[in-house]
Amino acid sequence: MENASKALIMAAGVLIGILILSLAVFLFVDFGSTSSEIYDEVETRQLAQYNAQYTIYVGRENITIYDIITLANLAKENNDYYEEYTDYENTYQVRVILNANPGSNANFQNTSMEKKQELLKEYSQVNKAGELIQYFKCERRAELRIIPMEG
Repeated sequence: MENASKALIMAAGVLIGILILSLAVFLFVDFGSTSSEIYDEVETRQLAQYNAQYTIYVGRENITIYDIITLANLAKENNDYYEEYTDYENTYQVRVILNANPGSNANFQNTSMEKKQELLKEYSQVNKAGELIQYFKCERRAELRIIPMEG
């Protein structure tokens, strides 16, 4: 009888051990999936915040040359920062195309400061009421395309 009670105590110990191990595995898997969900949510939020820097211009028809130069400088800074990343061209690269001159499709963020100064002089003229004469609109394709507005 004494051996039977020791066997039952050993069996109970093994079952409790298995129960504790199962609980540990369950908690590990559960916490692992929770942390990956939190990571994905944080990553999505960062991506939305990153894209918001550029998407605020999409569809607007009252963009000034100052906005365009600010946007181009931001894109240049972004491209310089992410240039070493794998899949840079498909994921991280931002292209700003200024169609101010017919047939120009150059990446505006790579334009020299002298050229930007010339564009500032050309497109920052104001009328007698102090309002800018030239505005641009922004379309989003594979890149941000800035087009002069008529009038």
